[in-house]
Amino acid sequence: MGVSSLNLKTSGGELSELVAVVAEPLAQVEAALVAQARAFDTSVTDYVQPVLGTTGKRLRPALALLAGGATGRITEEHIRLGVIVELIHLGTLVHDDVLDDADMRHGKPTPNSLLGNKTSVLLGDGIFAHALHLAGCYPTPVVCRKIGLATRTVCTGEILQTQRRYDQRLSIPNYLEMIAMKTGALFAVSSELGAELNAAPASVVKALSEVGNNFGIAYQIYDDCVDIFGQERYAGKSLGTDMRTGKLTLPWLLLLEHTDAERRDEIAEMIFHGDADERAKLFALAAGNGVLSESLATVEQYVKRAGNCLADLPENTYTKKLSALINFVAGKTRRLLNTTVPA
Repeated sequence: MGVSSLNLKTSGGELSELVAVVAEPLAQVEAALVAQARAFDTSVTDYVQPVLGTTGKRLRPALALLAGGATGRITEEHIRLGVIVELIHLGTLVHDDVLDDADMRHGKPTPNSLLGNKTSVLLGDGIFAHALHLAGCYPTPVVCRKIGLATRTVCTGEILQTQRRYDQRLSIPNYLEMIAMKTGALFAVSSELGAELNAAPASVVKALSEVGNNFGIAYQIYDDCVDIFGQERYAGKSLGTDMRTGKLTLPWLLLLEHTDAERRDEIAEMIFHGDADERAKLFALAAGNGVLSESLATVEQYVKRAGNCLADLPENTYTKKLSALINFVAGKTRRLLNTTVPA
């Protein structure tokens, strides 16, 4: 019996409960991740340690571990994989904060706010390099090749997004393609390699790769909605950076799509450069013309795709939790968009 399609009317419970089945190996990932700072020269350990010790959601390691459990067992190789994919993610966050001039991440000052942009770029590079070094320690080169390819794809997506800043011609398909690269790729390789390390059949490896990709896209849309409609005291990071840095994300792309041609320039100017009063008008427009419901529907579309990819896998504790974890992002998006939009 396969895993049933996701029930999009439930949120699936709290995140910690959803990953409780892999709590012990996830704790091992956490400890190993923090320990990686010792691999760096002692002169930069104090720069690396705060980045590796941040209290993120660890979604990518959780995917790797759940995929391992779903396909047979969780081994030391899965623990290392969890460390690697989180290192890649953390390296991208260091670079993102430089690009966005963000001051806060996980409720703490970002490296660029403390060290400056030049040192922070090199710090992110060093974390990337260390992750690839760990990937090269597997007896098979497949892991290193796939991690390297995923990292290249992530960076390509970030480059494309940077090139398209302030670009009103950006289409929704262009946006979805970019977030599939910059976020979906690392989610995909996490679950894909979680299965491949257990020598799972090619069809299962592919299915879990698609699970990760679709989940990653859904999660990125949710995160983009948080940047617009969230509150910093709950998000734990600088919000509004997408608007300030010219990134058009799904809600604003939908708003522009619903705007008459003669007003598009005016609305785009409000998105990129508007003051508090103009932002309040934007939020009211988004709340009143279907943008929020369409954004939620898009998240649910990708959540459903991820659930469908799970449907042919054997049902066990880990696939059930994968299903619930994927559904969690739909519930988070629904709660965010159903609350009062801030002025």
